Amino acid sequence: MLMARDTARDEAQKLHRKWLKHQAFMAELARNKEWLAKIEQEGQELIQEKPELRSVVQQKLEEIRECWSDLETTTKAKARQLFENNKPEPAVKSYSDLDNQLSHLEQQPPQLEQAHHLPTFNEQLQKFQ
Repeated sequence: MLMARDTARDEAQKLHRKWLKHQAFMAELARNKEWLAKIEQEGQELIQEKPELRSVVQQKLEEIRECWSDLETTTKAKARQLFENNKPEPAVKSYSDLDNQLSHLEQQPPQLEQAHHLPTFNEQLQKFQ
């Protein structure tokens, strides 16, 4: 016997898992920021010890800074995207909500204007249906 699954719930769980993984990644990124400072310091020490390597070391340090900056920017953008996707939507979340809305609409009398000719009447009838 086949059983129906609530796909909205599955999607919400997937998004929540992605959010948790991303939070863990952001925490790890923050912990590893001290490595960037250590690399910067060792690069400066190398420049002081061997001035002939100054241009190469500075170029590599700049590449590392750019990569780190790109990583942080991308991580923040992904966090915003996941946060936006994780927001509850105003759409109907379950079949019972949809059923309640439909029964409410069925109880309301139709708001039809007095139609004086057939095309207007047909148009209003389509809107009502």
